[in-house]
Amino acid sequence: MSSIREDVERALDGLRQGFQADGADLTVEEATESQVTLRLVGGEETCWECIVAPGQLRDVVGSVLHETIGSRPSVQVIDPRSDQ
Repeated sequence: MSSIREDVERALDGLRQGFQADGADLTVEEATESQVTLRLVGGEETCWECIVAPGQLRDVVGSVLHETIGSRPSVQVIDPRSDQ
């Protein structure tokens, strides 16, 4: 039986391809049945304008998790664009 973290990592695989195409990635900071915390990471080569807005990103991730693992944890995305 897999852990919730492994389930989240697997669920995000499809999304990651899109982020990686724009020079970014999503990493799992924490994953429990009720809360998932992700970090959007990138560098100088990242096309930040190509990535959906923080609020939309949270909603997309929540939908993917619901479809893939069948639960709907609270999702927090640590987004460097929010710090600017």
